[in-house]
Amino acid sequence: MQLFTAACELSSISRAAERLGMASSAASRRIQLLEHDAGTPLLERRPHGVLPTAAGQTFLRFARDILHLLDRADHLLTGHEAGTRGYVRVASSSSVLLARLASDLSKFAEMHPDIEIDLEERGTEGTLEMVRNKEADIGLFVGVTEAHSLVTFPFGGDRLILAVPQTHSLAKHDRIRFQEFVGEDFVTLGHGTAVRKILLEQAGLLGATVHVRVQVNSFEVMALMASKGLGIGMLPEAALVPLVNSYGLKGIEIDEPWACRKFLLCVRSVPDLEPPAKKLMTFLLNK
Repeated sequence: MQLFTAACELSSISRAAERLGMASSAASRRIQLLEHDAGTPLLERRPHGVLPTAAGQTFLRFARDILHLLDRADHLLTGHEAGTRGYVRVASSSSVLLARLASDLSKFAEMHPDIEIDLEERGTEGTLEMVRNKEADIGLFVGVTEAHSLVTFPFGGDRLILAVPQTHSLAKHDRIRFQEFVGEDFVTLGHGTAVRKILLEQAGLLGATVHVRVQVNSFEVMALMASKGLGIGMLPEAALVPLVNSYGLKGIEIDEPWACRKFLLCVRSVPDLEPPAKKLMTFLLNK
């Protein structure tokens, strides 16, 4: 099952085999045996990879559920040996983590030392996917994306700020409209992140094209690249404030309604949450 799910995620049996430390021939044979037992093809072989068939999609959902249960059982049994009484998996976007989640989790962990928290930092799209696929019990994300099929709750928010070098021509502004800087070169986070999504959407509404000069994986690297003149950055205020002096940047307030963002907490189903996850969710929503 692990091989099959990996092949679906990577769209390749050979890459799945490499991830799991198997020979490609052995991996192909295992998939063939699985299809033989199922009595139907589970993967559609294409010149440049594989895709799950309709039957494969059904099997994939059950395989993920089984792997999720095995993983949870392993953690819970290990936890019992170590004296831990609960285990919660949390996925969160960087923005939510910086703005408040890190602090909230610290307080929760202090109050409940017997509950282990497994935190995964992902972009907004990745966070939602983890919750949908039962890879996370609770997800925290920026509300720029519809959380179809998930139950959501408000979880505060933040403000986006423009970061430019102090020598940049835009540094004379304290507040600025989007149309005044949309034509600049940008340093951005990757696809699937809330900041990148809102930047592209708002540019599209103006009929403009965003010129991404550098793509990075963290707000700190974004600030560093902006300080070197490789582009301007748009990032959460909580991420920028500690970096302004270190990198010689100026933060400029973005005078647009969309610059004030809302955070959401999501779960698949509240009644289906196990007690430790429900306890954490209640704590987070009542902060």
